[in-house]
Amino acid sequence: MVQKSLFILFIIAYLFPSLTGFEKTNANTVSAILTAKVTTTSEEHSTPINNAQIIVINSSGGIVGTELTNSEGEVNIPVTVQKDPRFPMKKMGEVTVIAVANGYNEYVDFNVPINEFDDNTGTVFIPLWSIDPTRRNEPQYLNGSFHRFTVFEMLDYYAEKIGLKRQEIKVDIGKEPPWSPDLKVD
Repeated sequence: MVQKSLFILFIIAYLFPSLTGFEKTNANTVSAILTAKVTTTSEEHSTPINNAQIIVINSSGGIVGTELTNSEGEVNIPVTVQKDPRFPMKKMGEVTVIAVANGYNEYVDFNVPINEFDDNTGTVFIPLWSIDPTRRNEPQYLNGSFHRFTVFEMLDYYAEKIGLKRQEIKVDIGKEPPWSPDLKVD
């Protein structure tokens, strides 16, 4: 049974490499496993957040992966991205990672290195702020010198592109609620 399962996996990986994350690479691409860990902020005791939606975007604006975090607040997503020409001495790339979770404001990290240490990995730690009606509830972002409205538009674009819906929150925060990891049901 195990041999049959491995054979089937091999056939799928060979015929449909994009489904397995084992896409063929060349000198201009980098493949790795991106690990994202999502927690509450340190002020909220850094508790893992499960069912947070992670969206991974390459430097061309394409979505290269989406996944929900597990009970430990972690997810592993296989990614293949273009080699970053800014670092000719390394075979590394870069992605943007978005995280959304019910009860929390969104988060965007614009510069997550992939294969920086030549170990076929990438890692990002994401602290999410709880929604609080007494403060401005906006997405947090890191490594971007962008105006916040530019970030909001980008976040809305990708959330809509994968079909997310807005959170259903009970308190009035004075604006549209943050995005939910839940998909719209048509």
